Amino acid sequence: IEYPFNAGYEDQIGEGAGKGATLHVPLAPGATWEDYKPALEKAMNAIMEFDVGGLVVSMGLDTYEGDSVSVRKGGFKLKGNDYVELGKTMGSYMKDNCIPTVFVQEGGYKMDVVGEAAADVLGGFSEGTRKAE
Repeated sequence: IEYPFNAGYEDQIGEGAGKGATLHVPLAPGATWEDYKPALEKAMNAIMEFDVGGLVVSMGLDTYEGDSVSVRKGGFKLKGNDYVELGKTMGSYMKDNCIPTVFVQEGGYKMDVVGEAAADVLGGFSEGTRKAE
């Protein structure tokens, strides 16, 4: 089973006038934070290079280890503090950039942890955006 199961492949980069405007960073089933972080950094670097005017983050939390939906589709193994680090990593790219950012929580079915994971991403993002004083 491939994950993402039908969200695109690395060689799909757009066509015509949109060539280069699409980035897919597929990860293997069972990906942990150690696998996920370099992929996230690759995506954030591409976003910064694209010079965006705003950012909408589709925050799918079915990446949580043991989530019933992700387990059936290959499953990631993110957990606990990984979501704080995920938010911090994204936020760190915003320190010197004033990019309006909206998070849309649209996945996550492990109901005993999804609220905490969402709060951890947002809290980590806020922490990551702070400049050292």
